Amino acid sequence: MYKDYLEFAIEVGREAGEFIKPFAGKAGGQTLKAAKDFVTEMDVKVERLIIDRIQSRYPEHRIFSEEAGTIEGESDFEWVIDPIDGTINYSMGVPLYGVSIALTYKKEPVVGVISLPGLNEVYWASKDGGCFKDGERITVRDVSLQESFVSHGDFAKNGDKEMNALRLELLGKIVNDVYRVRMIGTAAVTLAYIAGGRLDAALYMNPEFYDVAAGQLLIAEAGGVKAIAGSYTIYGQKQAVEGLAQLLS
Repeated sequence: MYKDYLEFAIEVGREAGEFIKPFAGKAGGQTLKAAKDFVTEMDVKVERLIIDRIQSRYPEHRIFSEEAGTIEGESDFEWVIDPIDGTINYSMGVPLYGVSIALTYKKEPVVGVISLPGLNEVYWASKDGGCFKDGERITVRDVSLQESFVSHGDFAKNGDKEMNALRLELLGKIVNDVYRVRMIGTAAVTLAYIAGGRLDAALYMNPEFYDVAAGQLLIAEAGGVKAIAGSYTIYGQKQAVEGLAQLLS
């Protein structure tokens, strides 16, 4: 049902990934302000590329993107974009960053593409169509919470001591009941990895929709689930998500 949209999103995701890949690591050695300006410049440039492609193909569709905000349209379809997720990793040349593109229909994700150019991988899914990495169907793992690799969202970069204290408290609640905790620094990579069985769950506090729209569809189509436990949103394979929800409820 969403075949044409999916093929288009894969094409644009790959193009955007190839566009930003040569500039990865170019902020290394710069001042904090210069590095931030560099990342912002690349975010805006690749976002413009993606928006131009969408508006050329589907001019009636709405668009919601991290930098540009909302671009109105007449359709119930809306594209949700994170042009570079993991910008700090990207700026320093760490290959864990990605381009996240989702298409929603009446706010529900129906197509999701995550391009990870630093890893030469592209993940995609469509509603009721399964989840794939570079054309190969993928599924979440099926292991207990005690055997699970769990990703923890990043600490607040603005020096918010209260939020960082909550994140430290979260670590204390889960660390003894899981196999390992990892902090990837990008929802795009984390959620794609869960869909492909490289991680088992991820916990976030108030995630932005553009960060998770594509990834949550990938996980759902790979056999995973989503849960809310207090102030935390959990994505992952069923055993890990249920176990974490019990710990945090």
